[in-house]
Amino acid sequence: MKATIIFIMNLLTKKSGLLFLLAALIIFSCKKEPSRIGYSLQPPDLQTDLKFNDSLIAQTSTVLVNDSIVTSKIVTVNSSNTSVLTNVYGLVGQSKDPVFGRITAKTFGQLRYNRAGSFGFGNNPVFDSAVFSLLPSGYFGDTTSASRVDQTISVYQLSGTLDSAAVYKATSPEIPYDLGKKLATFNFPANKSVPSSYTVRLLDEQFAKGIIENGITSDAALLNYCKGVALVAENKDAVVRRFYLAPGSTTFSGIRIYYHNDQTYSSVTLNFTYNNPKFYTIEADRSGTPIAGLGNQSYGAAITGNLSYAQAGTGVMTKLSFPGLESFLTEMKEGEQIIINKAEIVIKTDQTNSFGYPIPRMNLYQTGENGKMLKLNNISAAVQANGVYQYGTENPANSYFDYVNKLYKFSIGSYLQAVADKKIVLRPFLVGASETILKYNDGTVEGGPLNFYSLDRSVLKNDPSIEADRIKLNIYYTIVK
Repeated sequence: MKATIIFIMNLLTKKSGLLFLLAALIIFSCKKEPSRIGYSLQPPDLQTDLKFNDSLIAQTSTVLVNDSIVTSKIVTVNSSNTSVLTNVYGLVGQSKDPVFGRITAKTFGQLRYNRAGSFGFGNNPVFDSAVFSLLPSGYFGDTTSASRVDQTISVYQLSGTLDSAAVYKATSPEIPYDLGKKLATFNFPANKSVPSSYTVRLLDEQFAKGIIENGITSDAALLNYCKGVALVAENKDAVVRRFYLAPGSTTFSGIRIYYHNDQTYSSVTLNFTYNNPKFYTIEADRSGTPIAGLGNQSYGAAITGNLSYAQAGTGVMTKLSFPGLESFLTEMKEGEQIIINKAEIVIKTDQTNSFGYPIPRMNLYQTGENGKMLKLNNISAAVQANGVYQYGTENPANSYFDYVNKLYKFSIGSYLQAVADKKIVLRPFLVGASETILKYNDGTVEGGPLNFYSLDRSVLKNDPSIEADRIKLNIYYTIVK
């Protein structure tokens, strides 16, 4: 197959203590020697050899990395160096994916008042009514309307206690809840639109009445009265729903109690606020699926084959390596230097099963000497974007899913140059959903850490015997002599 490639190349060399800037326009065929167009522009004592390589064969396997998926205190730093709290979602429901298995999610959290300090209900307060509200924000599961079923989600009082100092993960033990103390039930009929704010009457009005009658007007007293709530779906395969749990200016997730006193009618809200403890758990049953052998232990087993897998929220990732790549980059002849003009990894996806949605944004994560994900200051060390500091975590080389060509493309030229310069030791990558927030110069952020509130999934192709289906590492490089 012939390809025409046009690129502009910038070279920095150290010959004779000088810096040379070399621009070359190269048009060549994958099966031919590169054209010499532009060679007359180079210094007479500088010899270069311009090449393209896509022959390295990738090795892939599917692994489980579920020991670090934090679903409670998720704090990142934006470009203004201020904290951004992103633990604002809860996942609730049950869904059976024919490829990734049955996923069951539950959310646990404390309720707090929507005001600072304590307050009063006034003279002779009288309870009127109470409601529970949730803010639906999408779902994960079968996207085929004919396969959808009705779903019920209930809210129970906790019998166990949330630890405000703990960092909860998707694999953390559930907080015990009392099935005899149901506060609310939400019904989600199949194939009907879901409102952006869903409110139902409180089933246990005595719970709300007790708050008014006992004058519970501080968060400490409220926590003593109610340890928190659990959001639990019925034991039926449907979908896993996502709920926005942070209060807005006019909307909220939690309980609103209406009452009146001698002077006026009023209300008070018990919220899932930003800072109160809350988290969700993910339980995966992969029996009978292509990845059943993963088990539930991080790095416990690896599944090989021409397909590999990645899923946000569960820790399913693809381990990717290119045997021979490091020697290709570092074993130069005496006096030679390799300059990486451009490098990209192209991974096609398998769309045989239409269940769910592909992961919209992926990263390549680095691994350490122990083969596990490399952490820098407790942050997963993703391969960084071209042209930025390659030993940080703030500017990952993101790959957005190409919905037209059904593939991911990672640009890693700067990373491979650092390997060639022996500044980074090349180890296998982990391909998985993005964990970092994208930051912009104006301080705004985009998207958020997908691994922490998503169950999107992707099936990746790598069949070395089929040229169109193998993972490609396309390297455009120059040998400077």
